[in-house]
Amino acid sequence: MIRVLSALLIAASFSVASAAIADDAAAVDVSVKPIERFDSRTPIGGAYGHLIFLGGLQISSSDPDFGGLSGLRLAGDGRSLTAISDRGNWFHGALAYEGSRLAGVSDVTRSPTPGRDGKPLAGRRGLDTEALEIQGRTAWVSSERVTWLTRYALRPDGLPQGRGVAVPLPGIATKAPRNEGYEAIAALPSGGVVLVGEKFLDDNGDNRAFVVGVAAPYAFAVRRTDDFSPTDLTQLPGGGFAVLERRWRPPFSLTVRIRRLAGSDIKPGAVIDGPVLMEATLAQAIDNFEGISAHRGEGGRTVLTLVSDDNFSILQRTLLMQFALPD
Repeated sequence: MIRVLSALLIAASFSVASAAIADDAAAVDVSVKPIERFDSRTPIGGAYGHLIFLGGLQISSSDPDFGGLSGLRLAGDGRSLTAISDRGNWFHGALAYEGSRLAGVSDVTRSPTPGRDGKPLAGRRGLDTEALEIQGRTAWVSSERVTWLTRYALRPDGLPQGRGVAVPLPGIATKAPRNEGYEAIAALPSGGVVLVGEKFLDDNGDNRAFVVGVAAPYAFAVRRTDDFSPTDLTQLPGGGFAVLERRWRPPFSLTVRIRRLAGSDIKPGAVIDGPVLMEATLAQAIDNFEGISAHRGEGGRTVLTLVSDDNFSILQRTLLMQFALPD
């Protein structure tokens, strides 16, 4: 009887903690500054690489916990976003458009992400939540510093419901270097989740990647070229994936690029590669882009949305940028 009562008390405490987390959504006041040119030659509607610039926003807030946005997913209609920060906070917001141009963000809320013990992840040292994937009422979150992938059930309002559940990783997948782990994750249409390491390299110098959450997890690799590191991955509505990559050469050389990958190339032992859709430097309106999401926009075309991680630094910005990908 004592053991039964103890188990019930533990379960109840987890339920109370999870409910408190889910209900602890705080409103976040934000201000936005429109970005109407990607560079001096690329206004809204202008072509850049193989993409079309649709505009962007510089977002700021007096909330000290706003920032560090690394994982990003937009709803299928592009009208709302969910992002996760390095500090384990979960952000929601509504997006406004003028025609196809991104015009504003409102109704922003911040909620703590529950850990596997039901307690908030925010404030835990050494975790650094980096990537987010959402499929229906299920979400996955990865950590860069600790080799860690957690699955969440979502409530109808999109917030995590209850404790996170560990997703088992195959042996070698647990060996990612600290602070260079899984920044890029995306669900496969057929089931399972793709993980791509930032600087977790195989013997050929390519980025190790894995498909997990399936009966038979397996490894493959993403070709590493020109010293670019993957920072996020997203499914494309028309099939395949877009991988966001970054190259940082201190003190002032930052380059970002997007490549397109074919989903059919993802197979056990494969090394996959794909064409570059765009590459940009500090000559363009970029910052430390770490999140990418894709949805169907106006006229049915694919829209890519990027978010930058400001590292909670006054020297960096939170940018939300959109580009159209002609199908």
